[in-house]
Amino acid sequence: MDKIQFNAEERDGKGKGVSRKLRSSGFIPAVLYGPGYESAQLKVEKKGAEDIIRKLESHNVMADVVIKKGKKKETVKILLKDIHIDPIRGDILHLDFYRIRMDHTVRMEVVIHLIGEAPGIEKRGILKQELRELQVQALPDKIPSMVEVDISQLDIGDAILVKDITLPEGISIVDDPEKVVVTMLAPRVEKVEAEEGEVEAAAEVSTEPEVISQKETEERRKEKETREKSEKE
Repeated sequence: MDKIQFNAEERDGKGKGVSRKLRSSGFIPAVLYGPGYESAQLKVEKKGAEDIIRKLESHNVMADVVIKKGKKKETVKILLKDIHIDPIRGDILHLDFYRIRMDHTVRMEVVIHLIGEAPGIEKRGILKQELRELQVQALPDKIPSMVEVDISQLDIGDAILVKDITLPEGISIVDDPEKVVVTMLAPRVEKVEAEEGEVEAAAEVSTEPEVISQKETEERRKEKETREKSEKE
């Protein structure tokens, strides 16, 4: 995986008031926690964190946090577990860092990337990706940055399920094996052509009574003229 690094410092105090002051001074409040460790209150450099998060495809990623403690620095391996965002302004309000151990497996969601050219596309099929992230479990240094799914054999009506994905040894998939990852749907043009045919048939049916009505009217008019003529005679 590409190395991701956050720069942080320890901070004192909690609460909304403290958090507002931190954000106004160029920091994002954060918490660091994990099994066997006391939770630590941190403040993360806002600009650097925003640049990182803007480029992320998934928030549940592995990273380093370099924590400044006076003149010393400590690097901690973490999972970025949660990003709290203001729903109106879009500002990052808080970050949750989960401390991990390199000798313990972790569970993460990894982005799925489709590779290859599906033959169904040439037949005007519609490629639909149902699953965009795959949940996997492995030791931290075994977690892949992405999972590639080859669609080069995907024809119309075909689908690739989670159970069809093969990962390197030591990495297990947590998701339901029957979940659909990607499928190739039949082209919509067939439906459009059918609808057009139905419209044309309906148009032919709807115009037929009109022709009969005109013919009947003309015949009745002639009959009436003949009858009136005979009556006069």
